[in-house]
Amino acid sequence: MQLNRNIVQQVLEIAAEQGEAGFEEKDISHLFGDEYDLVFHLDYLHEKGFITGEFTPGAYAAFAILPEPIHFIRGKITAEGQQYLQGLQQSSEVAVES
Repeated sequence: MQLNRNIVQQVLEIAAEQGEAGFEEKDISHLFGDEYDLVFHLDYLHEKGFITGEFTPGAYAAFAILPEPIHFIRGKITAEGQQYLQGLQQSSEVAVES
């Protein structure tokens, strides 16, 4: 599976719009082809500290020999995520201007 920069940016934009209320899977599910892609991207954002995320039964570290499917419950953007989003948006603007 490969990380998609545009999806990461869109998730962070939605998270920023939701603010303290946070965002849920239903707010972002349209960005992903399947549940695995969604969890892959959100786990990345969570591990980097760009969002705080709640997963059930837990993030990838909770995998056992026979893992249960992992589902995203809700998340919020962090201060680090806000800064990262600003950098993504600025680099997108520079690419468009070039």
